[in-house]
Amino acid sequence: MRSTELNAKGKLTKKELALLIISATVTITVVSACSPLYPFNPWNDANCFFTLGRGIKHGLVPYRDLYEQKGPLLYFIYALAALISEKSFTGAWIAECVFASLFAVFSWKTAKLFTEPSKYSIAVMPLFLGLTYTTRIFNFGGNAEEICFPLLAIVLYFGLKAIVNGNALPSRNEALICGLITGALFWIKYTFIGFMIGFCLYILITAIRQKEFKLLGALILRFILGFVILSAPILIYFAATGSLKYLWEAYFYNNMFLYHAGEAKSKLASIPVVKNIYIPIYAAVNLCCKYPKFGVMLVLSIVSLFFIKKEYRKKTVFLFVITLALSLGFIFTKSSFIYYYIYLDACYFCLILIPCITGLNLLSKTFKQNPGFMQGIITGALVILYLVTALLNKNTYLIFQKKDFLAQYRYAEIINQTPDAKILTYDVMDSGFYTAAGLLPQNRFFCYLNIESNYPAILEEKDRLIEAGYFDFIVTSYFCERNWDNYVLIREEADTYIDYTGEKTLDGYRLYKRV
Repeated sequence: MRSTELNAKGKLTKKELALLIISATVTITVVSACSPLYPFNPWNDANCFFTLGRGIKHGLVPYRDLYEQKGPLLYFIYALAALISEKSFTGAWIAECVFASLFAVFSWKTAKLFTEPSKYSIAVMPLFLGLTYTTRIFNFGGNAEEICFPLLAIVLYFGLKAIVNGNALPSRNEALICGLITGALFWIKYTFIGFMIGFCLYILITAIRQKEFKLLGALILRFILGFVILSAPILIYFAATGSLKYLWEAYFYNNMFLYHAGEAKSKLASIPVVKNIYIPIYAAVNLCCKYPKFGVMLVLSIVSLFFIKKEYRKKTVFLFVITLALSLGFIFTKSSFIYYYIYLDACYFCLILIPCITGLNLLSKTFKQNPGFMQGIITGALVILYLVTALLNKNTYLIFQKKDFLAQYRYAEIINQTPDAKILTYDVMDSGFYTAAGLLPQNRFFCYLNIESNYPAILEEKDRLIEAGYFDFIVTSYFCERNWDNYVLIREEADTYIDYTGEKTLDGYRLYKRV
């Protein structure tokens, strides 16, 4: 296919673009606890990021003044969110809508590479987005994986477009964008770059096979330039604040060497080299079984490869396999892993649209005597399925609730009776008590982190400050009862909570006040 024909085919109409953005925005608004329909996002991860973002807005430096484990770019994104609102997740919701819109746009562009959608085929997109963003791995919204998999969908589109174009190599401008995206992934969570390493290997192998050495050199330079453009401001920021050593220690060294690896679940997981293959496969299969909706969509993404024309299929399968293998290899490096890691690979879901559109086109041809009626029936059915999918997501128990439905705001009423109160979340991650009370942490280690057992400095500082009576209030988990000499328990609550498994569970907090 000639380049001009390909560009015309991949170009979106204004109506398509509008519908995709609206679908993405409505979906995120309904399913994400960051949206204005929800009183608050109670998820620990999102609140840790938002606390760091709020801290940056007020001149605090990540890692040096507030310790957390993710990459600095994630905190800068939340700092932008804090500029919109410090008291709510409205800014984070807007960011989610932007990234979901990117995913919708490039998923549809990917589908158009291999299909000729009929007039009403785009009606499948709301349902597609609803299924992608209501998997339980999404949890409450606002996590790093959710931000990053749309970026990988862009790179995947570049690779597939190059295959359809004939030369299988991206353009120079696309290489620059890929460099920027790699920089973003690296500074959000460096284990995310496995997909990009696979993509670069695919480009390298393809260019060598085709003896495109001059073009390969140009692509490499553009890619490096993109990575440097994004990385330079981050490094300058930490250098200017004298915090490069804290960046190295917290984001790189501690994550690589102190993060709890857990006990090996199998003898294979303890054998050098073998474990690098076994652990990613075990983790992927395990999570796909635990979260069947995600597992089915990932399997359908693989099956969808067989709906691609034979002339493109071999290179597409090679691109898919090498990027997926390295993606899983980088995000699953330890025998213990967290469920949302695999959400990064939702970038492949766009492939499911290929058989979906092919099937819809087939139905339209089957009922060609009255195509408008048939397409209307299909569109109506897709919209109904979307509404059911979106409204039955696990977070709807919180939708339209008042803020005092959550312990964070009930405790905030007590905490705010003490002017400029100093608070600490102890033995529990940041669940939003700082934000609900409109306060910032007054100590570096402000919440529980997964490296505490290997990094005793965290608990040592907290216990020293508690013994000195530094904090006005301490929040612990409901299941963590403490007998501090200078603090008294003033409130305890246990609420019903829908966790990431989608099941109701008992959760709550204890509030201690300095005597």
